Amino acid sequence: MRLGTTAWRNWHAYSDGAPEIEYLVDELHSTVAFYGTPVSFGPYELTPVWRTDQSVNEGPRDRVGLSLLLRYGIHTALTPELVKDGELTPTDSSGYSGGLIADEIAALVALSLGVPLRSAGPRLMSGIRYPDEPEPEPTFREVRALSTPQSDGRPLLPRLRGRPTNLTGIARLHEFSRLSRSQQVSLVLAARSYASAVWIANEDPNMSWLNLVTAIEVASDEAVHIKTAPVDLLRNLWPELWSALEPAPTQVRHDVAAKLSQQVKATQKFIAFLTTYAPQPPSNRPEWDRFEWEMMPEAARVIYKHRSNALHGGKPFPMPMLDSPRNYGSEPQEIPGGLTSGAAGASWIAAETPMLLATFEYIARGALLRWWDESLLRAVE
Repeated sequence: MRLGTTAWRNWHAYSDGAPEIEYLVDELHSTVAFYGTPVSFGPYELTPVWRTDQSVNEGPRDRVGLSLLLRYGIHTALTPELVKDGELTPTDSSGYSGGLIADEIAALVALSLGVPLRSAGPRLMSGIRYPDEPEPEPTFREVRALSTPQSDGRPLLPRLRGRPTNLTGIARLHEFSRLSRSQQVSLVLAARSYASAVWIANEDPNMSWLNLVTAIEVASDEAVHIKTAPVDLLRNLWPELWSALEPAPTQVRHDVAAKLSQQVKATQKFIAFLTTYAPQPPSNRPEWDRFEWEMMPEAARVIYKHRSNALHGGKPFPMPMLDSPRNYGSEPQEIPGGLTSGAAGASWIAAETPMLLATFEYIARGALLRWWDESLLRAVE
């Protein structure tokens, strides 16, 4: 059995000619309306649902509701054997994404189109087909609408409202099964983190930041291979610590660098991934409060530091980075304004608040899509 995510393993079983054991129809909910004809890829089919207040002239809205139906057949046992030859099977969570097939497909669509999308659960389950037995009667289930995370002010991610939602935009999913085991696991994990980030942004922007950083971390661990010596990484990425270590003997500096190598390498991978895969700046940009793209390495370093402070010290991202962007004309600002800022009993200089969440979402998604495309090219070679 191939190890991997459930969606990937099921697709390979389908491609290998395994019969359909059962099928399900899941509801995928969103704040946006989707357009186009039904799209099939492998054992999966997505069908847009016409919503009662949907109009081609209205564009996306902010109410969560049924937007897509996902029909898929099951072609393999998705739960592994727990006992083999009388022995418990060893722990293996290498393909675990924390979700089922519908969750994984929804996340990949969310990343592809850059919109909120989640599986709300199955509305139809055919039942398992057993050889030489009558076809089971399908079971229909009520699926309740997911809650809509809201904020009292402007949306944290205004670009989500204007992105195209025609299903022709998910062409990458047609090639998903060609990815290697490690590539597809990393992609699904990154997509799941991205999908969570855009879903909760208005309600909890700090958690949205953490999820976006996690998405990049997962991808960078797959895409970036660090060959720089630990002592050189420490010198470049942790200059404050290096300055304190300089009076120490050479062996002490090398020992400390070796012990911190995993932490420092994670930082370098994060920076390298964003520097390598970041998209070009948006074609339309605000007149003021622009992010300088050449500052990407330093901005990435600061963002990763805030992520570490949030995870290990319980200190949220700086308040200015959790704010909604203001519009200058029709384009949202990209960085907090001013040389310094203060809120909630704290203050930060501009260098500590390099960009807004909306800017990082644009950069993170663009980088993940470029890496996804590169992974598909490598799968061909």
